[in-house]
Amino acid sequence: MHQLESLFSLLKPYFSPAYVWAERGPLLETVEIAAGGMLFALAIGLALALIIGARLPGSRLLYSSLIALRSIPDLTLAIVCVMLVGLGPAAGMLAIAIYYGAAMGKVGGDLFLSADPGPVESLRATGARQLTVAFYGLLPLRLKDLLTYGAYDFECAMRAAVIVGAVGAGGLGTELVSAINQYDYGLITMLVTLLVLLIAVFDALAALVRKYPALLLAFTAGGAFSAWINRPRLFAFSHTAVVLTGMWPPHLLKEQVFTLPSLIGETLAIALGGTALAVVFALPLGALAARNLAPAVFSFPARRLLEFLRAVPEVVWGLLLVCAAVIGPRAGMLALALHSTGVFGKLYAESIENVAPEPVMALETTGGARIAIAGFGLMPLAFPPMAIHTLFRFEWNIRAAAIVGMIGAGGIGQALYNSQQLMFYDQTLAYVLITAALVLAVDFANTQLRKRWKIAEEQV
Repeated sequence: MHQLESLFSLLKPYFSPAYVWAERGPLLETVEIAAGGMLFALAIGLALALIIGARLPGSRLLYSSLIALRSIPDLTLAIVCVMLVGLGPAAGMLAIAIYYGAAMGKVGGDLFLSADPGPVESLRATGARQLTVAFYGLLPLRLKDLLTYGAYDFECAMRAAVIVGAVGAGGLGTELVSAINQYDYGLITMLVTLLVLLIAVFDALAALVRKYPALLLAFTAGGAFSAWINRPRLFAFSHTAVVLTGMWPPHLLKEQVFTLPSLIGETLAIALGGTALAVVFALPLGALAARNLAPAVFSFPARRLLEFLRAVPEVVWGLLLVCAAVIGPRAGMLALALHSTGVFGKLYAESIENVAPEPVMALETTGGARIAIAGFGLMPLAFPPMAIHTLFRFEWNIRAAAIVGMIGAGGIGQALYNSQQLMFYDQTLAYVLITAALVLAVDFANTQLRKRWKIAEEQV
């Protein structure tokens, strides 16, 4: 009891409202980064999506550019933005605006291109211009889908606001890095707890926005206010020009070129190892979390554990592992495994719950044990969507492997971060482009694998 009282007295100052909110503390700053960045991302992304949906001249090139831009991890973009506009929330907002603006433009364009052509053709028959057709035809048809994806993006942006803070963009991320460097375990505990609570609150707010779209007006006002108060105060065009000039042309030294294969191999190993570990951990947890398979006494705590694991971003898990003296690729692999276990567990549980009940009921009539029904009925039927989720997550983990590399976990991310810290801007751009090419290559291979899998299933 005495030990618990000592621990509470240690943590109490860090949980005080004065610390959290004073001078727009790290919690509020993180919210502002996410809100301000997403306001610009939604505005830019929607405009780009309408251009793609309207099939205006240059829309194919624009679509390809968005795919390429989206392949650059958000933390990598944050490093570039810090180089351009300096330390602070403005760099974080700019990184989120670019990354999620590209994502919104690409996904919104896909939604518009797949819309019901009937109403659109009717508008075109009146002689309306292409943008008019897109605004009054495509937008109403896909508004609900855009709201759903926008709300999901905002949830992701809240995690990203913490991630970008790790490289000096402000908020909880910057505070957490500082606490880890100082071995301030009380502050680390407080910040991680705040992070989990913050993401839980914004998950709930995102669900409310999907249900009540009028709340977007409040978000717009809050985002505009956040963007204004966090604008760069000492922006120097001369510094930005020097950085941009120094980044071009991208260049690596001969010895750096020779080490590229090992860096890329290390990044792929971190992603593959983290994904494989997550699958091993998530399969039993996902089964326990499935409400049609496990009783509430097991499913409820399993779901809360999975929520906690995925609420903490990969880079934060990596920082905590580094703080616990786990360094190198092993830290990156474990960081990806912890976060991906939370993601996989949720997706696997939902895949099991979405299985059609008829085949399972047929097995139950044979009098088989519950574990046999799960092994021969639920799990085989849930396997295809679970496999697809795993492939998609491996693609995501390639980006994440580059991110955790920046905190000392090895791979190409660490090389990128080192070049930025030493202000070798041409090398930084070279590593950014190589990272993007690696993600695009894995994305392409993943797409081809899913296509072949679908063809094989249809032939069977």
